[in-house]
Amino acid sequence: MSPEKSAHFNRPAVLLSAVALLMLLSTAFCPAARALSYDSETISMFTMNSVNALKRIRNGNFSVLYRGFGSRKAGEIDHDELLGFRFLLDTPHQSRALRTLIEENEKAGMSSDEAFNKARSQQTKILQKIFNTIDSTKELYENRRGKSFEAAKVGVPDPETHFIFCSPRIGVARMYGPIVIVIQETRPRGMDLNGIARAARYYSLGRFLKNVGDLDFRMIMADYVADRDEYVIPSYILPVDISGLIVHSTSPVVIGNRLAVPPPAVRRVYRKYQHKGAMVIDVLDNKDRLIARLSTVPAFTTVEADVTRSPMPLPDNIQKVWNDYVKTVRSKK
Repeated sequence: MSPEKSAHFNRPAVLLSAVALLMLLSTAFCPAARALSYDSETISMFTMNSVNALKRIRNGNFSVLYRGFGSRKAGEIDHDELLGFRFLLDTPHQSRALRTLIEENEKAGMSSDEAFNKARSQQTKILQKIFNTIDSTKELYENRRGKSFEAAKVGVPDPETHFIFCSPRIGVARMYGPIVIVIQETRPRGMDLNGIARAARYYSLGRFLKNVGDLDFRMIMADYVADRDEYVIPSYILPVDISGLIVHSTSPVVIGNRLAVPPPAVRRVYRKYQHKGAMVIDVLDNKDRLIARLSTVPAFTTVEADVTRSPMPLPDNIQKVWNDYVKTVRSKK
């Protein structure tokens, strides 16, 4: 770590954080990780935050997070909306690297559960290799051209693929796809990348002027717009942390596969909450009118007389997945 960066970290806290991270990463995963809550053996990068980053997290700056994903093509939004709906129910939202490991294990003949459990163990070792020092966090917040290719040359997996990138700013999340997941962590496991980067003096005037001089406006856009208030969660998010889904329509113009002009209109909103211990999902249209109220407990689907109803029906593919989910839950009882 350079003198400039180390001067802005609390040295004792940094050493403890590094040890704590390695302890968390080296702990073996257990099958309970697929349950409705996180266990003590779940990977966490929380201790890698700088002092000010920890303060921002504890002050609630990241209590509600947004994660955008999916294709902007009209025909593919429906498919991605269905995937997002599954994340609300019982499917962990996984990082790209974890998905790749799972697929490789399934091709080797493992069942889905076996593949998932082994992949998490494999990813633990990979994360240990990449993030073995505090300075290694720059692999996540630093923007530079060809970064992933540099990692591949030295045999290190692209660090960014092991994390789920979020932001408390919905406008930022919306740049990454029309399907926006609403996340409320039951236990903070992630890192405030902007907070860590500021502690390392990443956003220096010198860097900004160099990018201006090089006419590298893409880097400026990445530093100050696309990555604003960036928060990263390692490996995966369980359904218990996903409280909603915002589905956007297409836009006539998309610049750089990011900036949609004009901002895409909302198509549907899914709000998940607990009522007397049972999960309830309200589906609303773009005028905040109720399309449907879903719950495995029939009594909780009652809609009050003063609630404005939408003429829009629940999409057939969403209804089918919900019906199948209800059958599965009731069969277990």
